[in-house]
Parts: sequence; C-alpha cells; structure tokens
Amino acid sequence: MANKFMDSSLLDKAICFAVRAHQNTERRGKGFPYIVHPMEAVSIVATITPDQELLAAAALHDVVEDTSITLDELRREFGERVAALVEQESDKFMEGVSETDSWRDRKQAAIDRIAEAPRDAQIVAMGDKLSNMRAIARDYDELGDKLWERFHAPGGRADHEWHYRGLAQSLSTLAGTHAFREFMAHIEHVFGKPKPELINMDDYEVSGDGYTAISYNHKGGKRMMKLYAEYMPTAEPERELQQSWSIMELGMNIPRAFRLVTDGKRVGVEFERIPGKRSFSRAISQEPERMEEYMMHFAEACRKLHATPCNTKVFASVKDHFNRSISVSRDFNDAEKERLHAFVDSAPDATTCLHGDMHMGNIITDGKQTWWIDLADFRYGHPYFDMGMLYFVCVSNPSEEMSQKIFHLSHAQMLKAWELFVRYYFGPDVTVEEASRLIAPYASLYMIHFANREAMLPHWRPAVYNTLLK
Repeated sequence: MANKFMDSSLLDKAICFAVRAHQNTERRGKGFPYIVHPMEAVSIVATITPDQELLAAAALHDVVEDTSITLDELRREFGERVAALVEQESDKFMEGVSETDSWRDRKQAAIDRIAEAPRDAQIVAMGDKLSNMRAIARDYDELGDKLWERFHAPGGRADHEWHYRGLAQSLSTLAGTHAFREFMAHIEHVFGKPKPELINMDDYEVSGDGYTAISYNHKGGKRMMKLYAEYMPTAEPERELQQSWSIMELGMNIPRAFRLVTDGKRVGVEFERIPGKRSFSRAISQEPERMEEYMMHFAEACRKLHATPCNTKVFASVKDHFNRSISVSRDFNDAEKERLHAFVDSAPDATTCLHGDMHMGNIITDGKQTWWIDLADFRYGHPYFDMGMLYFVCVSNPSEEMSQKIFHLSHAQMLKAWELFVRYYFGPDVTVEEASRLIAPYASLYMIHFANREAMLPHWRPAVYNTLLK
C-alpha cells in the first residue's frame, strides 16, 4: 500500500539547508557528522507534532548558533515563524547575558528563557535537549563519571545535574509527551531519582489545609506548593509529581507540576499557581446559594473523567490498590480478609480514569475553567471506587469538625452535596437511596485504607462490618 501523500517540502528544504550549513563539521567528541544531531532533534519533535514549521526549526536550530548563517537568511528562506523559533533556541540572542557571566548564570538564563517561551518553542527545545540527554546517557554508561571531564562546567557532575533538572522543570508543560518521559528517564538513569529541593518558608504563606497536606502560595504569585505531613512517606509526593506529568498526556486539565520541595522536615510538590482559584468546596462555603450549580459542574467533571480511557501501562489498578490495603491490614483475620478480597474482585472491571481521592476539595476553578488537583492516587478502574471516596467524605464521616476543617462545609451540607451529585451524575432514574446502597461498600474500602495510616478503624469498624462483612 502506497504511503499517504504529505507536503513535506518545507522540511525537505530545511534538512538540505542544514546539511549544507553543517557540512564537514563533527559533533564534538562523538566522531560522527554534526548533522546527525539536528536530524535526531527532528525525529523527536515529530513524536509531538506534525507541524512542518516546527520540524523545520528543529532541523535548523543550530545553524545560527554554530555556523555563519544569519537570522535574516532564515527569514528569507523559511519565513518569520521558523526564524523566530530558531532565535528562541539560540543562546546567542539571550538579553542581559554575556560570555563573562558564570557558567551557572548563563545556563540559568537559558532555563528561564525556555520556561517562559511559547509551547512551540518548547517543543523545538525538547528535540534539542532530549538528543543531548540521550548522548549523555550513552556516554555515561561507557565512561561513568569520567564523562564530566569533557565539558566546561566547573562543578562537573553536580553542575550538569542541576542544569538538566532545571531544564526538566522548564519543559514540564510537555509532561504529557513520550519525549518528556524519555527525558526524565535518562535524567534519573544518569543522576538518580530527584531529591527534594530545600525552600525558604518565609517566601510562602498558607493557602489551604487538608487531611494529609497543607498548601502554600509563593509570595511571587506564580507558584504554590503542597507539603505533606511529616508522617507521610516521601513516596507520596514523588508519586504525585510523576502522576501529574503522566496525567497531562491524557488531556486532563491540571496545574503544571514542577519539582519536589522540602522545608527540611516535610516533603511536597511545587505547582503552577492558578490566579483567583477556589476549590469547589470553598466556593460552596462562600456561596451556599449556588451549591446546586457547583455540584452539577462537579458531577459533569466526574463523568468526563470517568469517560476517559486510562493508560494501564502507566497507572495502577484500583483493585490492586485496595487488595494490597486489605492484605496489610492488622484489623481483620484471614477469613475476613478473604471476604474483603472477594468483594474487591467482584467489582465491575473497567480501564477508565479514576482520581483516587475524588471530592469537591480536589477540583478548583477560577470561574471560567476547572482543574483537578491532588493526583497522587490517580488510577484506573470502575467509577464506583471513585464515588466510594465521595460517599466516605460526604456521608460516612459524621465529624462536623473534619467537614469544616477540610471542606469548609457542615456535615448537613456534605449530605446535601452527595444528594446533588447523585442527581446530576446518575440522572433521574437512580434515587439517592439506591446510589447510596450501591456505593457505601466502596466507601468502606477507604476506611480500611486510611486505617492503615492511622489507628482510626475502631471508629469506622461498624460501617465496614455493616457494608462488607455482614
């Protein structure tokens, strides 16, 4: 079967132009022609977009930096957009930076420039940086730490780790792409897992309080962070950071996740700050007369989430998660555990997306659009499991103090929120009573899960027995 026609004339022209510009030039220390690098950058960009101008810019990204070609020549040959993308990629055109500045100052300026660049320019940058990181990973496997002697960075390995982790943060808008995942995999292979960066708490102010974490806004206005409680394992924020990057690939609207941070005791994740945002629970507490409207939008967001196919190779099964919780629980004997496992295994199978901690506090809005947040427990499975969490916080938990502290709502308001959710999620054919009977057993699974973290099961034991072990 013949290949489908595609007009690649611009890319073809750019490749020929780049070949001539880089002819008879070796890729430093590699022993092969320089043109191999921009061609690799083109192949990487092609995994993100078919846009011919971006592919052409990837082929040409070093011609102004490393040859006698000028931007004016690129404009005449390829147009303003391609020339602008090449200019954005070249350190030659960074304002306020000179060769007399330190290596770190120059690299920091480049990192900042990429972070603030349009997405198109970041895609071209990803082609270049991933190609570089692939080469570093290959050479590191062969040379080990002797590799760093090849470079000009005065701090050797430490400087390069700082540089590439900074690039990863600046390119995290591309976290939903295979290229970004590969970039992160090479960084972890060479430099190890990311370590939390120490932050100055004087730069932050409290913005929200949750069950396992506290949120803080940076006084600079552009970022916020979520610091987990001291008793929470570091694996939780590590998973949330990785989950956030993978979730972006699914097309879900979530705040950008940047890096792991620590105040010296607690570990958390730094995120993009959404100006003027409120959680749905906060919005309801401030505008109780609009509760029905907010719960209708919340139910719609949940239905959209639960209609999204999940990547089962990247995300974990919710059934596996709860079966592990049951297995490690010290509150049930073997016979009881067998019955609990049987319930989990009998639940309908599905491969759709689940939030894992789905409630009105974990979705935010600025009045125009919404974002899901707190995504460390994102998994795949049947929506009943997600609704079990919502039922747990709205109905099973009778604590007025907890409802007010976490959701800013009374227990009576939480019960009303559940009723409205059922109405708008299930439709008129399902009553609140029917939905509650269906979902209550799944809420009990969350009781078991949380009891493994804290000694709380005696308070919830009757509910578990009434719904799952009776």
